[in-house]
Amino acid sequence: MTDQLAAYGHPAGPADLFVRLYDDVPDRVFQGWTASRWYDDPEVRRRAGEIGETVLGAGALDPAEVERIIAEQGDLGRFTLLLGLDIALAHANPYSPYFDAPALTGTLVNYLTEGRLNGPGTPGALLPRCAFPGRPRGRRGKAEFFGVHRVPQAEWDLIEHSVLPAVNDPRFTPGEPVAVGCAPVLETFDDIEIDFEERAGMTVYRLRPMDSAGVRTRIKAIIRRLDEAGARLAVMPESSLSDGLLEHWKEVAFDTAGRDREQHPLRFLLAGTGPLGGGDPPPNRAVLIDRWTGQELLVQDKLSGFTLDAAQMRLWRLPGAPESGTAEEYAALGTRVRVLDSSLGRLAVLICEDLGRSIGWERELKACGISHLLVPIFSKPVLEHRWEQQGAERQVAGLGSWVVVSNSLAVGAAIPDEELPGTRHTCLVAGPASLDRGAYATELQFGGASAGDELGRLATAELPRVLPGAAYDVWLEHWPAAKDAGRTAAEVSRR
Repeated sequence: MTDQLAAYGHPAGPADLFVRLYDDVPDRVFQGWTASRWYDDPEVRRRAGEIGETVLGAGALDPAEVERIIAEQGDLGRFTLLLGLDIALAHANPYSPYFDAPALTGTLVNYLTEGRLNGPGTPGALLPRCAFPGRPRGRRGKAEFFGVHRVPQAEWDLIEHSVLPAVNDPRFTPGEPVAVGCAPVLETFDDIEIDFEERAGMTVYRLRPMDSAGVRTRIKAIIRRLDEAGARLAVMPESSLSDGLLEHWKEVAFDTAGRDREQHPLRFLLAGTGPLGGGDPPPNRAVLIDRWTGQELLVQDKLSGFTLDAAQMRLWRLPGAPESGTAEEYAALGTRVRVLDSSLGRLAVLICEDLGRSIGWERELKACGISHLLVPIFSKPVLEHRWEQQGAERQVAGLGSWVVVSNSLAVGAAIPDEELPGTRHTCLVAGPASLDRGAYATELQFGGASAGDELGRLATAELPRVLPGAAYDVWLEHWPAAKDAGRTAAEVSRR
């Protein structure tokens, strides 16, 4: 096979071959109606199914056959090959409903150990799909034809991607709702240190939580209430974390953990954000931990600093704030997006202002196919139709992600009701409203809490919930062929 690769220039392995072919097909094929016509052609589908069967049976495609198809059919041949490879790769996708493909074991193992389906011979990454844009399935973009995500090298260089080892994975079940607990932690400005000072000719501000006995007691109560309420995922707000409080979260979470899922269901805990790790300025850093082990699963620094204007400082009644001008967040900004794959899906964290400034991360996260965005914020109360909802709905439509926004009570406690009318919430969970993606429909779940150690609950008194990331054949009309191809390959291997 190595000799063939050298002779024909196309790799035999399905993931590497997919990358090469995907990059070779010009974007113009997908910008018009050409790819859509090909996709609807029964003969193209038939040939793709045959290619999928071949790959599932042998684990590879003969490069000479690939060259022949391309020589005879050009881009149509490449597209047909891509569909066939995608049918086979569905069996190496841990988020898909297909399995039993021994010939593709190496491809799956490469993803689990190296974080991508393709090998070192091709640039960038090929990742399994676990989300689909939350808008009507009309004319598809290039990426939406397939059950994998092609991440170009330029985007891959800006991402730190990891796959959670199976031994640490909570094993969330596709289609089974996951209860989400969001606690405010901070109740008033008495729980926060707020400093304004002059740096480099401009006014800056610092926010850090008080590491007090009261806050530490709340943390213990929050962990207990998360378990009692059945939460398996928890998201705490921005500016509620310090190095000392992070260690306290880990200790309390670990000390109260139990292997009985019914009694102690909490596993993933985003312990908030804060000035962690030292430095001048320090980063505003979020930390996601595994409740059972205390291990830090995902660490993300805020990418975009927030600038307070005079009107906001007056409305929020920030102690010590200047009467005019602006104040810039004093924090070292992150430069990379960190992504974690697990049975919950493909997770990333955005911190407050990051949700609104999508130019710094959206291309990378779209290329990866993020299924869950965790968004801790420090802001005035969450209101319907405001920036939190608008930002979440944008990501639901564009990425198909579930978005969890968690806020504290501190700013809202300082603002009189008459200056900020409307129902106040402390968290928002948004996600696709339907599986088939037949309409622009977002499921919005607003939750409210009245104390720092309470959980944000819906009007029904239930916790909001998300669904685990998964890939469904309703999104990819050629995928049902994967079931038939897999059955044929299994029959061949048994013979």
